[in-house]
Amino acid sequence: MLPEYFTSGDHLFSDVPGLFETDPFNHLFSPNNDQEPVFSFSGSDNSTPKTNSSDEVTLIDERKRKRMISNRESARRSRMRKQKHLENLRNQLNRYKNGNMDLKNRLRNLNIQGKIIQEENRKLYSESVILQQKLWNIRQVVLFRQLNQQLLPFAWPCNNNVTYINEQNPPSLIT
Repeated sequence: MLPEYFTSGDHLFSDVPGLFETDPFNHLFSPNNDQEPVFSFSGSDNSTPKTNSSDEVTLIDERKRKRMISNRESARRSRMRKQKHLENLRNQLNRYKNGNMDLKNRLRNLNIQGKIIQEENRKLYSESVILQQKLWNIRQVVLFRQLNQQLLPFAWPCNNNVTYINEQNPPSLIT
């Protein structure tokens, strides 16, 4: 039979002498415990909780601190590279803008020179047309004179039978 304190509902289990005196987990919850439980989740440890010594905790903290410093340095270098790249892009943009302005000025000057040359070309063409017309007219006059000189003795049919006595003084038609 069970003792009386198990059967009666008036008593708590804490009244049972020696029931919780040998609790294996009591040291985990005591306020005087200097070590905190550290759980490792690496593959070699089969997910069993371990408590680390203070040297291991210090080593982990040191690794974290070094990694944090390394990350900060890496971020700083990345920002510096980004800033340098941005500055290079700004310089390149300024060079392209200046080059673009120079090309626009050259194009404007070439367009002006092209218009001047077109106007001169138009004037020269019109002069050429006028000179060609004058040359044609002069050729017509020269041709007419040549024909006139060749045909002059034969121009009057009545003069064909006349023989001149004195070739230097031809007879006058008006008497």
